[in-house]
Amino acid sequence: METITKINNLVKSIAKDSIPKAKHHRFLNLVEKCSLSVFSSLNSAGRSLTANRYTGESRIRRAIADNVLAHSLQDVLLLKVFAKLSGYVFCSLDHSQFGPFCIAVLAVSFRKGRAIPIWCQVSLSEAVLINPLISCLEELFPKLATINPKLHLVLVMDRWFASFRLFNLFDLYGIYFIARTKSDKKVRLPWDTSWQRTPILEVSHEELDITYRKHQLRLIRSTYDEIMRVKGNTEPWFLLTNLPRPSLSRQAAQEHHPDGFSRRQILNRYAERFEIEEAFKDIKWLNRLEWQQVKKPEHIHSLLLFVFFGRWLLWWVITPQITKVKRELHTTCHPKKRLSWLREAWEHLERLRTVPVVTGRGLGVWG
Repeated sequence: METITKINNLVKSIAKDSIPKAKHHRFLNLVEKCSLSVFSSLNSAGRSLTANRYTGESRIRRAIADNVLAHSLQDVLLLKVFAKLSGYVFCSLDHSQFGPFCIAVLAVSFRKGRAIPIWCQVSLSEAVLINPLISCLEELFPKLATINPKLHLVLVMDRWFASFRLFNLFDLYGIYFIARTKSDKKVRLPWDTSWQRTPILEVSHEELDITYRKHQLRLIRSTYDEIMRVKGNTEPWFLLTNLPRPSLSRQAAQEHHPDGFSRRQILNRYAERFEIEEAFKDIKWLNRLEWQQVKKPEHIHSLLLFVFFGRWLLWWVITPQITKVKRELHTTCHPKKRLSWLREAWEHLERLRTVPVVTGRGLGVWG
């Protein structure tokens, strides 16, 4: 029960410090029903609040439609995650389909197998995602600069985000990025003329300085196997990045202050982008949002923010408590049977919240 008490005190402290007083009741109800519980439907969550089903359903729907509450929670997530970080912070930016909505999500990678989502943008389809995404990022980047001016944000993205408009936006706000790009994208090589462009697929160098439109970038290629490429069985990663190269400063090497990134480091960081794919699976299957019937974009946006808040609570409160037990278990458990930190924290919380119906020499004894 100590863990539940810690979560309770932390949530109430956040409500007191960062949520408008008039929204406290709605905030606490949504944290209980949407952050740390399996989601069935808004009506089902509302009916569990009160004995009167109509009162509960109206309460939960008014709470999920409260835009002021959603914006306050978004600010809380950004502040809690980014305020104490320093140096280069790698975040994955990706999109996924949730029912009828296409949702772009920003998740922080702590290199633990699951990224922690903290920000999202909801659109009706992938075709119309780019314009609202750019508008929301224009609001997000100044907020992050205010929260932590010393932060170096690095966005790791898939091929869909290798857009000239996004690169212009990143250049404007000083954002670093690693973006995989399509093999037919044409760039200018150092030895090309001013008008000549070469498809990336024809570049055999593992690392090369190129020009894409007006941006001076590094082109990183993962592998190059001519036989496999001709067969069409595989394609190497072609990564565009504006991250600096590591300098040869002896003082920086002695002080362990990274001032740049090598080709291998960039490839490793891009490989960690798949942590956000696992996070999508957890949201859809663990929280059951794959089958949600929410119809309005602002409602699914608010619902996802409370799910993200639950992820942060699990990471911040429960994961440190089960780390020691997890370390002892991993010495005897097969690597393929190890659970992720999220699954372990989720199941640990479920065990604490479950009250046995049958007690004595039966099912309730082991719990």
